[in-house]
Amino acid sequence: MIVGFWNLIMNTLAIEYSYKNLLIYFQINEEILFLIMNKNEVNNVLNVPKLFNDFILDKNIDLGNLDLLINSFGPGSFTGLRISLSFIKGLSLGLSIPFVNIPTFDVFVRLFHTESDILVLSFTAGRYFLGHYRDFKLCGNIVYFSEIDLLKYLNELDFKFVIVGNDIDFIYEKFKSRFRVIDDMRAFGAVLTDLGKAKYFKSRQGDDILSGPCYVRPSDAEINSYLLK
Repeated sequence: MIVGFWNLIMNTLAIEYSYKNLLIYFQINEEILFLIMNKNEVNNVLNVPKLFNDFILDKNIDLGNLDLLINSFGPGSFTGLRISLSFIKGLSLGLSIPFVNIPTFDVFVRLFHTESDILVLSFTAGRYFLGHYRDFKLCGNIVYFSEIDLLKYLNELDFKFVIVGNDIDFIYEKFKSRFRVIDDMRAFGAVLTDLGKAKYFKSRQGDDILSGPCYVRPSDAEINSYLLK
């Protein structure tokens, strides 16, 4: 987890909706309040605002106390990413609060302490997205694979690595000894929050309201994938 002076002086809301769960994570008045729901329970766009509103009423949260909004912006399920980003932007405009986007893969890689290189993997719409991290930094670009090409690529790697990700059960069965399964969404929320604060304090401004989710286009990613072969 990232440690810094910003941990004590900002009230924040962080949202993750790129994978299997909706995570609403408040760090407000030195208290952590969070809601985690499986995507199967959130079956349409209108449910996210309703769930959010019910949660803040139940926990008596005053949104006027917030200083920063943080969004996990992919790669991942493009539908989920669009919903969470639209929701965060709406809150940002309505409350006049800055927001920042944080790459989901950057959060994943910081959930583990290992000397190995880390491969972060996600699956959506029949394709796999992969990022290679060293010392918590992305090496090159996120690449895009079919299942066959991904298995071939992983089998040919000659360095020690750890794979982290979500919704990748088939790949997990092939490389069990090299996997770490992410299931602690509270820890995910804490890291997402710290990264968001760090980004905001570094730039002293929020992201552009016109910014979009992190979505790797097949044309770009297939070129990157080809170059790795």
